[in-house]
Amino acid sequence: MTSILSIESVQLPFLSHRQDAVRDFYLRVIGLDEVASAGDGRLRFALGEATLSLSPVAEVNRAVRPDYLAIKARAYDDILARLRLAGHHPVCSLPDAEPRVMYVKDPSGNQLAILG
Repeated sequence: MTSILSIESVQLPFLSHRQDAVRDFYLRVIGLDEVASAGDGRLRFALGEATLSLSPVAEVNRAVRPDYLAIKARAYDDILARLRLAGHHPVCSLPDAEPRVMYVKDPSGNQLAILG
């Protein structure tokens, strides 16, 4: 039996020149709540009881990075509709698959898996 309860936080890079697009993606398109910043340039968003922390970088190093961040969502269809409306093209499982999953990249190229 594991002693791990949940993810506390996830940190991903974002291209500093894409800050407005990244913020809009996580706020408006994905629907996360922004958490107050500590003044360090990072963007922070609530993931249930965890935090998504995005750190600004001049370029993304493809050699060292996670494959994707998985988010379990209650409003899968709403997120899918907002992604499409915003011009994103998620790759989705079949509608009757359990769990439903879609993969999409944020404006800095970080891949998300959204499970419904």
